[in-house]
Amino acid sequence: MERRLAAILAADVIGYSRLIRNNEAGTLETVKTHRERLFEPIVSARGGRIVKLMGDGLLIEFASAVEAVRCAVEMQHFVGIENKNLPEDAQVRYRVGLNVGDIVVDQDDIQGDGVNIAARMESLADPAGICMSGSVFDQVKDKLDLTIEDAGMHQVKNMADPLHVFRLALDAKATALVSPVMRSAAKPAKRRFAVAIGVVLALALGVVAWWQPWSPAVITSANGGKNLPATGKPSIAVMAFDNLNNDPSQDYLSDGLSENILTALSRFSDFFVIARNSTFSYKDMPAEPQQIAQELGVRYIVDGSVQIAGERLRANAQLIDATTGKHLWAEQYDRNLQDIFQVQDEITRTVASTLSTSINLAEYDRLKHQPTESLGAYELSTRAQEHSLRFNKIDNIQAQQLSEQAIALDPDFAGAYAELAWAHAFGYRFGWSKDLSREESLGLALEMARKAIDLEPLNFAGYAVLAYVTMYSGDLDRAVTLYDKALSLNPNSAGTLVDSTDPLVYSGLAEEAVERMRSAIRLNPHHPDWYLWNLGWAQYFAEDYAGALASIEKMNEVPDRLRRTLAPILLRLGREDEAKSMIDGFLEDNPSYSIEEAKNAPFESEEYLNRWLCDLRRLGVPETTR
Repeated sequence: MERRLAAILAADVIGYSRLIRNNEAGTLETVKTHRERLFEPIVSARGGRIVKLMGDGLLIEFASAVEAVRCAVEMQHFVGIENKNLPEDAQVRYRVGLNVGDIVVDQDDIQGDGVNIAARMESLADPAGICMSGSVFDQVKDKLDLTIEDAGMHQVKNMADPLHVFRLALDAKATALVSPVMRSAAKPAKRRFAVAIGVVLALALGVVAWWQPWSPAVITSANGGKNLPATGKPSIAVMAFDNLNNDPSQDYLSDGLSENILTALSRFSDFFVIARNSTFSYKDMPAEPQQIAQELGVRYIVDGSVQIAGERLRANAQLIDATTGKHLWAEQYDRNLQDIFQVQDEITRTVASTLSTSINLAEYDRLKHQPTESLGAYELSTRAQEHSLRFNKIDNIQAQQLSEQAIALDPDFAGAYAELAWAHAFGYRFGWSKDLSREESLGLALEMARKAIDLEPLNFAGYAVLAYVTMYSGDLDRAVTLYDKALSLNPNSAGTLVDSTDPLVYSGLAEEAVERMRSAIRLNPHHPDWYLWNLGWAQYFAEDYAGALASIEKMNEVPDRLRRTLAPILLRLGREDEAKSMIDGFLEDNPSYSIEEAKNAPFESEEYLNRWLCDLRRLGVPETTR
């Protein structure tokens, strides 16, 4: 891999999850407008490159620290103008961090300490502020007339030495630095047809995929010709969808649809997605998927078509493994054309959700047949996840062992640490660890989750499991904050979205949790069984007992632990004999379960906790371990 010195800018929306909850459509439109009307023109004028979009954030690379600082100032300046006449609770504001350091270049992606320090600077910045490292300050102190405050030394995770932090004041000096040519960036865009997507409550994942830093390899193409470079991530090119109406005035629909799918997939840090200007260069040009894959260096191709007939819209989309020519997935959508924005949004969310699952499964299938040392770590971690999601003690111990083996193969694999954290988290919650006390399991879960975050500060997976463990440690407020951070980094993770309903239930907000669950299920129709478990749990506390039973009965199988939830639901429906028989079977298989253990659940709602304990007592659960 190539190494080089670069100036890195990391930016993140402040309070993104809160803004989404308050005004989903408005927030998404504002974020997209900022990117298209402000950031992209400014970055281009400053000679920068937007490396990737990360949920609600940006990662940008520059060859010059001076240009990176000027870009940061101009971004914050024009966002401030946009916010000037908006109510405070509707303003979309950003934190910005800057660093100059060594980076590792992997195709179009960048990694390394240079990126990590920029991300840490961003987290230390004030709302609507800019923080820079000492390396940036040294580059610009004599070149730019700015007010820069020495904020002292800060010790941050995964860094042996403290970082010297400087804060840039957005005062009159900063305003004077804004180039007049940038003011054209604030003019309204000509097109408003594409709908912003990738919302927290919109995209779904059947399984969670993580970024894996394995070594580059080559993949033989289907026709035996040129080899495709593997990026280390599932690599995708989203082509311009065909306009079958042969009317150029309707190109906005086909272009907008494919562009929104590309944007949705780009929000997954797990995927390597080719930029729009590269894929759209093939528009109206006959080319085989294998040729495109070879020229763009990708494995997967997404293409499709759009056609309008009267008041009806028909769209086709397909996912192709270009190295084999195999169609992994295809779908046709027929919709009314009354609200084209709603139609486009629905198609985009469904496509992005299904693609994420299809790609993950296809990658896993490939790994099973072509293992290498580094790919072996990925396979072990994926197998660990498979066992973990079976929700029983034997499989949880197996998940722990597989994760430990994956870490032994690749000690820097953040995803393996996150999987191990889940195994220890379940060990704490359910007593499913081998040769460990619950307190030891809790400590290890926290340690492994933090290790995952230290290795990949911008990876949502570590934050998701840390949120889960923090919740069961009893700090619901902190758990909510961590879930919000995970979802801001990857708003496409329905698994994280579903998990985030737990603190809502424990806080006494069961009806809100039910609505969130229904949104996730509606947008991911091929969801795993445990979605229904979470839904039934929330419905029980929302006093929708018939709905809770109906949800659980849709599951393909009832895990052992689920009987503890199902029995109280049956009791509330007047089916006392069935409920007691079920809890008796559960206690026979789990003799250590008691009211004392049930009290360990982190309820802040006394009403919910009392209802739960009352039902368990009525069913004969003992007060203490037998």
